[in-house]
Amino acid sequence: MKLYILGMLLAVVVVTECGHTFMGTNVMRRQAHNAKVRFGANTFSKRIEYFNYTVPHNLNQSIQGILAYDLTNSGASANVTSGGMGFNHVTLRMKSDRGKKLQYDIYIYV
Repeated sequence: MKLYILGMLLAVVVVTECGHTFMGTNVMRRQAHNAKVRFGANTFSKRIEYFNYTVPHNLNQSIQGILAYDLTNSGASANVTSGGMGFNHVTLRMKSDRGKKLQYDIYIYV
């Protein structure tokens, strides 16, 4: 029983370390944008950067899916601060772990 509880606790810790962000869907959707965002580390502090994207007017569509994939597999996070699903623009706020670099692969689907 103790081994089972320890295993479950370890599984919860592993799941919460993921820094990937998935919103909406990419199934049967066209990829509108792909960007690799890379910033160096700030010594003894967290790095905060913003990523902005607006769907071109000629597409005349709204965003249906957002994928922000953390390439460092650290405790980094990415959150939508404006726009996003159903809008024609999105602003992502990315925050690194303390003293770690910030690297994301971002996909936007319409």
